[in-house]
Amino acid sequence: MRRRLLLTASAMCAVALLAGLWATGGLRAAPRPAQRSARNAVDLGRYRLRVADVVVRQVERGGATLVVTLRVTVRDRRTVPVMDFAVNALSLDVPRGTQITPISAVGRSQDLEVSMLNPGVPTTVVLTYGLGHGPVPAGFHARLSLWRYEHREDFFYGYRHWIPRKPDKPKDGDVADYVVPLPIRWASA
Repeated sequence: MRRRLLLTASAMCAVALLAGLWATGGLRAAPRPAQRSARNAVDLGRYRLRVADVVVRQVERGGATLVVTLRVTVRDRRTVPVMDFAVNALSLDVPRGTQITPISAVGRSQDLEVSMLNPGVPTTVVLTYGLGHGPVPAGFHARLSLWRYEHREDFFYGYRHWIPRKPDKPKDGDVADYVVPLPIRWASA
């Protein structure tokens, strides 16, 4: 009798454990972003971009800046602010312990500085990040995490909107759609 009770209790525990695993997604591997080369163009739905250049400039006062140059084309009918692209489409990932501060996002088209990305016109976007004070450690590396946009229709009015898939405040668990390792050049200011 005791043996049958013990066997029943252990079977119930095993079934409860399996049900809990099934409900939380099981033992499946976590989703991983698709890795793209910096030389190839990446299609984000609303934007098409390619990494043109990445430079770390060591400043004489002890700090450093990371300058990422991208070629971006808007695939929408409307103009888009450069800051919308810089905030909603990408984020910069660096090793833990490296402090980064976004400094600027500037567009350049036909040798003019622009704040808007025009549809169908390839624009150079220069993103500048501060890398804190002190020298940049040897072997420093960075990558861009890129999120796609979804084109959805508004429920009430029927307008079509581009909705960024990037979370408002990305955390470690949030997975980007694409990851682009950045080939870094070193330069002195």
